[in-house]
Amino acid sequence: MTAALYRLARASAKHRWLVLAGWVLMGLFIVGLNNAIPGAPKSTFSLSGTDSATAINLVGAAFSESSSGLAPIVLHDPNADLTTGSGAQIVSRTVAALEARKDVVGLIDPTEQPSLMSADHHTAILQLTPTSDALRTTAQAADLLQAAQDAAGPGVEVAASGILGTELSSPATHTSELLGLGAAVIVLFLTLRRWSAVFIPLINAIVAVGLGLAVIKALGKLVFIPDVAPTLGTMLGLGVGIDYALFLITRHRKMLSQGFSVPDSLGRTAGTAGAGLVFAGGTLIAAVCGLALTGLSFLTWLGISAAIVVALAVLSSLTLVPALLSIVGRRILPKKIHALDHGQHDALDRSGWARIADAVTGRPWTAAIVSIVLLLILALPVTTMSLGMSDAGDMPKNTTARQSYDMINEGFGPGANGPLLVVAQLFAPAQAPAKIPPGTKDPRTADPRLVSLRQDLGQTQGVISTNPPVVSPDGGVAFIQVTPAWAPSDPRTSDLVSYLRTTTLPRATFDEGMAAHVGGITAATSDLFDLIAERTPWFIVGVILLAFTLLMLAYRSLLIPFKAALMNLVSITAAYGVVTAIFEKGWGAHLIGLEGPIPIDSYVPMMMFAVLFGLSMDYEVFLLTSFREHWAQSGDMVVSVRRGLADTGRLVTSAAFIMVVVFASFILSDTPLVKLFGVGLATAVIVDATIVRCVLVPAIMVLAAKGTWWLPGWLDRLLPHLHVEGDPTALDELASKPKRSGVGHRTLIAARPTEVIGAVVGAGASWFLMSHLPGVPTSLAAPIAAAAVVGA
Repeated sequence: MTAALYRLARASAKHRWLVLAGWVLMGLFIVGLNNAIPGAPKSTFSLSGTDSATAINLVGAAFSESSSGLAPIVLHDPNADLTTGSGAQIVSRTVAALEARKDVVGLIDPTEQPSLMSADHHTAILQLTPTSDALRTTAQAADLLQAAQDAAGPGVEVAASGILGTELSSPATHTSELLGLGAAVIVLFLTLRRWSAVFIPLINAIVAVGLGLAVIKALGKLVFIPDVAPTLGTMLGLGVGIDYALFLITRHRKMLSQGFSVPDSLGRTAGTAGAGLVFAGGTLIAAVCGLALTGLSFLTWLGISAAIVVALAVLSSLTLVPALLSIVGRRILPKKIHALDHGQHDALDRSGWARIADAVTGRPWTAAIVSIVLLLILALPVTTMSLGMSDAGDMPKNTTARQSYDMINEGFGPGANGPLLVVAQLFAPAQAPAKIPPGTKDPRTADPRLVSLRQDLGQTQGVISTNPPVVSPDGGVAFIQVTPAWAPSDPRTSDLVSYLRTTTLPRATFDEGMAAHVGGITAATSDLFDLIAERTPWFIVGVILLAFTLLMLAYRSLLIPFKAALMNLVSITAAYGVVTAIFEKGWGAHLIGLEGPIPIDSYVPMMMFAVLFGLSMDYEVFLLTSFREHWAQSGDMVVSVRRGLADTGRLVTSAAFIMVVVFASFILSDTPLVKLFGVGLATAVIVDATIVRCVLVPAIMVLAAKGTWWLPGWLDRLLPHLHVEGDPTALDELASKPKRSGVGHRTLIAARPTEVIGAVVGAGASWFLMSHLPGVPTSLAAPIAAAAVVGA
């Protein structure tokens, strides 16, 4: 891999404008692909093999036109009785306007269904069934809601629930993105001290995120992509895109200061730091893609979406960054260059990080014990963590989903926000009813089996009401909407789902020629919780074994991978503890814009584990590589740890701080789930890069001494050799081969007018591209264009 990365970086530097054009063309291709793929119907996730999946599949097959699911629209007028006079006219106007639309399959009039009209007659629910094409885009969803508002009139509150409300309440994170980038600029300038160096990581991150979100959007037209996937992809893409470029720039500047030419320095940088980047990025990609091992499509596509952005960040770091660095040339160096000669070790020994390293290595037991105590304090709240599910009641008050939730909660009770769908599959022909109730529109609903099923459901403790059954055109499937007594996020609702499945339905359907299943979002979420609880341990074991194997191959040691796995678990547990304290217990929740405690969704810890385990490998690789280099020179563990920490401590903490400010900026989002990921990821990174990597790990390595690098001889002979940061011997051989003249400093100066013109053209192309990429805020186009000019 060393040779391949060396050649790739030199080729990217030599053909820098071709590389830039290639990335622009890639973006244009993805834009065209997005436009070419027709929008897919909005859908909810299903879990293959579960009872809720069976229910939704039966409904989807029997009512094929309404595969979009239910989209309730809520009307509320505190000054009008919606059952008489002008109030009744409001409802009738709205019903007529919606029934006349081509994108509406059916609608239940609340004046004909008492359970859809509140007891005080001030709130009504229009149970809307849109076509499969009605919600392909946010604009279509907004048009549907606006039609209801226009028909109801200006004095009536109109809000959307269900899949329509979810589509119109998607979180906006543009402010967080801009603030994260702004904070990253400050940290990068303090670290690199040259504006030409600062903008390269930003360009790298924005390109990776922009193209990654475009790919995710195109993919979302073919499969179900969770709503949080683009936000999580943005967080990871900005973080790793900036960090990976920072690592490359730091190594490149070191190579230049040692006298290497620009092209040779770029090749050596890619062969060393680039190899470590591929290792760390590959581990992160493998960790998030490992979510596919759960067998849950919801988590699988969430992991794949994150992996797409990270993969693009790795690819752009290996091609786009060398191209930009070749344009900047030796101007990437700080104004004051400190030559790294035979006095390098003396300089390291006198640095500020050396003094920190001295404190850690001088009292390793104290450092280890204090670190462990601090981590245990942070992790303590996790002992009371209880997972659940969030609902629309946790969303910001300015979203239509939250507004409809509050209106339904006030008018009908909390359970109406998460109705269950009991789906009956009728195997035998419908039985003739003894007597059809007057006013019955569909005589098939009077089937004694369905009447009896509805009665049994209504008599179940915890059920407030049941709607009349709706029978499919072929008569083979019917569903009954059941309203529980509690909110969707209440654990008692999940208990009710379990009771219906194990007791009520088996008793009601026994020997009746039918089978019944419980579906709906609430039931599906309950199934998701059970599956995650069952599969999480296996997933964690799989990720740990993967990391253990890779680190054992890379560093020829058993202690290092064992220690790395243990330290990663410690960092993640500390992050879980902070998340539990803030979100579940509500400690300081108001400080981050929450109204109070909220439940932690069942899949969040698993997703955080995959992401954080992969991210921690970045700092692990750079620290351990430096420790091993100094160990090979000194043979003294105390000296190697002190010099290694002095050599990389500033870089690791700077990179971590950038990641932290990017993640923390998303705490400003209005969506609680985004805040949760921001808090969790930022906490884990700062704990991992400071307490764990810079204090606990060095202390343990000093205590272990030579045992740190121990590997049984028989195992050493069996394992292949893996160079995490490249093979220096191979780099020297590649550099010594005859080659064409590269892009040296003089060439850059001579060609500068041409390159400035090219940069301006590239800036214009970049501005146009980013302005038209779906999912990328237009406000980010200007920094890219400015960066292209400054970089030139």
